[in-house]
Amino acid sequence: LAGSQLGEKGVPAEEVGGKAGSMLVSNLESGGCVDEYLQDQLILFMALAKGRSTVRTGPVTLHTETAVHIVQIMTGVEFDVKPVDENTGTVEISCEGIGFQRK
Repeated sequence: LAGSQLGEKGVPAEEVGGKAGSMLVSNLESGGCVDEYLQDQLILFMALAKGRSTVRTGPVTLHTETAVHIVQIMTGVEFDVKPVDENTGTVEISCEGIGFQRK
């Protein structure tokens, strides 16, 4: 989980840091274990892993929805996205991986 913000000329560092801190707090309050920048990157690894994989995250991003769609086409793995907390948008994404092994 993280928070980030790019500084700009003329914008005080305190303001930039405050925005980054607010993003971090928002990610922590979502109740997930990964943020919006990591959730889509885990989808392929979950599909390739052996057994059941589950990740808890904040609201699902468009990148994650796209990753799920593409990985389902590539591997045939079905993903399950279940709401955990409607107030925070927390969801659990899970699948039964194919157990891919390099030969």
